[in-house]
Amino acid sequence: MRICVVSYHASPLNPVGAGKSGGMSIVLRNLYCRMTEFAEVDIFVRGNDQTVSLSPGVNVIYVDQNDTTGFAETIIDRHAERQYDLLHTHYWSSGIVGLLVNKTLGIPWLHTLHTVEILKTIKQDRTRVDIEEEIVRACDLVVSPTHQEATALRALYSGVNVISVPHGVNAEMFVPSLDGHKNILYVGRIDPIKGLDVLVDALRILKRDTNLIVVGGPSKGQKNYDAIKTYGRDLSIDFAGPVQHEALVRYYRETAMVVVPSYYESFGLVGLEAMASARPVVGFSHTGLRETVGDDAGILVKMGARNLAQAIKTLLENHELRQKLGNWGRHKALVYDWSNIARRYQVIYEKVVQK
Repeated sequence: MRICVVSYHASPLNPVGAGKSGGMSIVLRNLYCRMTEFAEVDIFVRGNDQTVSLSPGVNVIYVDQNDTTGFAETIIDRHAERQYDLLHTHYWSSGIVGLLVNKTLGIPWLHTLHTVEILKTIKQDRTRVDIEEEIVRACDLVVSPTHQEATALRALYSGVNVISVPHGVNAEMFVPSLDGHKNILYVGRIDPIKGLDVLVDALRILKRDTNLIVVGGPSKGQKNYDAIKTYGRDLSIDFAGPVQHEALVRYYRETAMVVVPSYYESFGLVGLEAMASARPVVGFSHTGLRETVGDDAGILVKMGARNLAQAIKTLLENHELRQKLGNWGRHKALVYDWSNIARRYQVIYEKVVQK
C-alpha cells in the first residue's frame, strides 16, 4: 500500500514546542515510522530541503511552494509515478490541498482535523470554520482522536463519516522514575489557547514555594511569550524554551506533576506522555484529557484558576496519591503505545482502500 500524507502546516522533523510545530509533528513522526511493515509513506511538507527518510519506506518530501494550488499540483505530478492508494491530510490547511488533489485524483481520502475551530471556546476564525466543514463533507473519512470530538462532529455535520482513533505515546522512551520532586511542569507552545495565564493565576493563589518549569516557545510571535513572562515575574517560573522531543524525558522525570491548563485541547498528547512517565496530570474536565487521563490518572477540574490551584495543592501535599495516580496512568498509557495505534490505522486504511 502506498500512502500520500499531506502536512502543509508543519513538518514532522521540526523541533516541537515553538512556532507551528507541536503535537501534530510528534504524531506524524511516530505514527508513520511504525507503518513500514505494511505501507510505503510519502509525507509532503513545505520547504526546499532534500527528501529525508524517517525509516525504510517512509519519506519526508519537501515541496517548495507557498500556496496550496502549487502544493497540490506537485502531489498530483508525483502520483503519476507513485500511484498512491490513499490520501491522508492533517490539519485544515492540508485539507485545502486535499480538496484540490481529490478533484483530480479521486483516490480514497482521510482527514484528521487535529483541532476543530468551531469547538474552540475562544475567538473563532469563521473562514476556517467554513473551510473545515467543506473538508469533512468532501473527504471519505474523518479521523478524530477522541470519542467526545467524534460525537460533536457527527452532531455538527450530519451525514459525515467519522471514526475515533486516539493518538499514541512512545512508552519505551517515556518511562517511570522515582518521584522526589516538587516541581510543576508545563509543556507546550506559548499560545493564548493553551491557558498558561490560568496556571500562573493558580500559582499565585497557592502562595507557596512552588517552582514551575515551562517547556516551549512562542507560537504567535515574541509578544505573547514576553507577556506571560512579565505576568509571572513575581513567581518562581523557569522558562526552558523549546526542546527536542527526546529531551522532554528528563523534564518529566524531574517533576511532581504535569499541568495541562488549556482552554481547548482536542486530545492532550502531553498528558499521555506524563502518564507514560508515571506522573499525574492536572487539567480541565471539558477537554480531550477526559478520555485519556480520566478520574484515575490525574485530577481534572472545572475551568478556573482556583479549581486548578486546589488540584495542584492536593497533589503537592499527598505523595501517596501522586504515586497511585502516576502508576495507574502508566498502566493506561501502555494501551496507547504507537505500535498499537499503527495497527489500528492499518485496519482502517485497508478497509477504505478495499471500498
